[in-house]
Amino acid sequence: MLDCIAVGKKIQEYRIKNKYHQDQLAELLYVSRQAVSRWELGQAVPTIDNLITLTRLFGVSFEELLCLNEEKDPDPQNLFRGHNREYIVRRICDGDLKVDLPEVFWQFSSEERMQVLSSIKRKGEKIDGALYDRLSTSEQVFMRDNLNFFRKKNARDL
Repeated sequence: MLDCIAVGKKIQEYRIKNKYHQDQLAELLYVSRQAVSRWELGQAVPTIDNLITLTRLFGVSFEELLCLNEEKDPDPQNLFRGHNREYIVRRICDGDLKVDLPEVFWQFSSEERMQVLSSIKRKGEKIDGALYDRLSTSEQVFMRDNLNFFRKKNARDL
């Protein structure tokens, strides 16, 4: 999955570095200035054809332009700053991004929280007490099977 915000920043960086205005770049790509603006804001991504043209104009590879070689872990104090929310949530759910869930869980929307919890449940992973304490009542009910495992495990450890 692409981080649209990072890709947009990269397009803007190379556009400025190559001394193009948004209008000029738009004209070269046969798109509107608004399309270029949406790309740079991470609200949309260029088509494959436009990506090919951009890599040629900027003299960079696809990997560079699409930030595929960059693995910048987000700031735990603000997971989503400078990143697409869906990208971060997907990386966490896929296990590609390790975070201290109890410490960052408050930053997720209710839908994102359920995505993460569903991923944990689907994988058969167990939650710990620190995360459980931060769940809403409905989230605790959803994770009941995981909680029962947690309680039994802790009881045996005593």
